[in-house]
Parts: sequence; structure tokens; C-alpha cells
Amino acid sequence: MKILAVDIGVGTQDMLLYDSRRELENCSRLILPSPTRLLSSRVERAAAGAEELFLSGHTVGGGPFSRAVKRALAAGRKVYMTPEAARSIRNNLADVASLGITIADAPPPGFGGEKLAPDELDLRPLCDFLRLAGEDLADLDAVAAAVQDHGAYRAGESNRKARLRHMREALLEDPRPLALAYPADEVPEAFPRMLSAARRLREQFPSSRALVMDTSPAAVAGCLADTRVAERAAGNLLLVNAGNGHTLACILSGGRVVGLLEHHTKRLEGGAFASYLERFCDGEARDEDPFMAGGHGLFYLGEPPGMANLDLVAVTGPRRNFLQGTALDVYHPAPGGDMMMTGPLGLVAAVRDRWNG
Repeated sequence: MKILAVDIGVGTQDMLLYDSRRELENCSRLILPSPTRLLSSRVERAAAGAEELFLSGHTVGGGPFSRAVKRALAAGRKVYMTPEAARSIRNNLADVASLGITIADAPPPGFGGEKLAPDELDLRPLCDFLRLAGEDLADLDAVAAAVQDHGAYRAGESNRKARLRHMREALLEDPRPLALAYPADEVPEAFPRMLSAARRLREQFPSSRALVMDTSPAAVAGCLADTRVAERAAGNLLLVNAGNGHTLACILSGGRVVGLLEHHTKRLEGGAFASYLERFCDGEARDEDPFMAGGHGLFYLGEPPGMANLDLVAVTGPRRNFLQGTALDVYHPAPGGDMMMTGPLGLVAAVRDRWNG
């Protein structure tokens, strides 16, 4: 089975061209700057030379891109965005408008500013490069992308809490991490960024199956591709993805999610977080704890095994070293010999699970 898997984070986008006929270590892979950083630079340049900006295109990752748009507003620029592009800022368009952004399907009459069309999944340059490197993409069985999506949220609801609510609802139906992966035609309406990603994959690869997944569960699934983690998958595991933007901790017992916690990485200090993870694994953590203020939240789906009964604590992600030197005895997974392939290999696992690859 041949799968093009792309994991889009805040800092990097990680690509794997998986081919089951090859040794995994011989499959092509790339680590590139994240699209949100590149889009941020484009907005900065446009705002420096124009009084008005019109942003169309697709729903993309916020982070640096969103902050660049807000800086343009603060500098007095007039910003117009189509509804789909505006959901890159917030999934609630009323909240986007409250920032001073005008939601419009087209530029206003007499518009003389800069037009930008954000797109984080234009994979044509990547595919051109792979072809130049001798790869054949004509026989792709599937293409998959991981993006973080906070999900639609109700009036008065925190978008951070909404994200965890959506995950919990899905895991109540199927408690496996792979349950948070969706074929392109089954993405819930609550996830506008994943919907946009699914459309882009289908537009560019109409002959291939397409799947999308959130970045954090993709990393959890990818940890299980590591040999040492896989050997203990039937037991009790604490899997942590320390990303550039968010850190997710997941307790697995017998392959089933029994607890999940997510916080903003920049708000975490290694020692304090290690102590809180012990409480989490012992079933003593609560969403309303002061420690979770400003985080996305946590929930349990079953009785956690307790820190003393864990078979392994595995920590992945670009910020994985922040738990080094703490009381936790951590293992750093490197599936396929490369930590940065954790997300793409989670996508590969999701594709193979869905289509028996």
C-alpha cells in the first residue's frame, strides 16, 4: 500500500511517502517549515505595503498566521476575509467579526489593496519534488493529512473546551485513538479545518482515498508504531505529545483511551507537569483544577491504572525534552528511526486500519 501522509503542525510540516513494499527506513520523507509560518510572512509583507487586505482561500492553521492578521488590524489595516478563510482565526464567525475583520464573499467596490488566498495543503510543489527525486505518485492508494482543529463551539463556550468535548464524544463511541481519524467524506461538520483539508486532498488526488485526522491523536497513534511501545500496547501506557503549540497526554489501557489531557506547551514547566501527570494517571486530576486554567482540559473515560501500574511513559514531539530530568522515567519513541515521523506514521496506521491495508 502506498500512502502520502502529511502532518501539519505549528513549527513544521512532516511528510512521509509510505510504501509497504519497502523497508520503512527507505521510504521518502521530508521536514519543512509549517505553512502557517510561511502564510504569516506573506500577511506581514502585504500589510506593509497596503492599507487593505482581502483573504480568501481555505481554512488553515491559525497560530502565526492568525497573529499576523491581528497585527495588521492593530496597525490600522482594513481586513476582509471570506467565511472559509475567517475560520482560520476562530471557528465562530461572530467572534472573528468582533475583532474588526469584515466577513465578505468578495472585495468591496473600489478595493485597491492586497489579495491573498491562504492554502496549507497545496501539495503540487511537494509532488513535483518527489517526482524529480524518482518517486512515482500515479499509484497512490491513499493520501492523508493531520491538522489541528478546535472544532465549532457554542455561543459562550470556550473553543478550547469544545475541542476536548468533540474528542470525548467520538471516543465514547470508539475508545481507540484511531477513532479520531475520518475518511474525507465522513468528516463531521463541527471541524471546519479538517473539512477544508479533506476537500483539498480530494481536489488534488481524485483517484486516491483520502483521510484526515487531528495532529494530537495522530501522534498518539504514531507512538504505537515504535517497536518498544508496540510491545507494551496491550498494557498500560502514558503517551505524551509535546508539540510546539500544545501538549497532549493520553492514558491507554489495553489499547483503549481511558484518559486524555491537553494544555498549551508554553504554559507548562517540566517538573510541575510531571507531578500533575502522576495525579492524572492516579485518577485525581480534574478539569477545573487551577493547573488546567488556560489549558484545553481533561477527561476520563474509565478508571485509570495509576502511575505505579504503567508499563511505559512515552514522550514524543519537538518539545519532548522538557520532561527530561523530572521524576518521570520517560522513553522517546522514534518510529521508523525518526521522532518527526510519529504524526505521519499515525496517519499511515489510520489509513491501514480503515481500509485494511
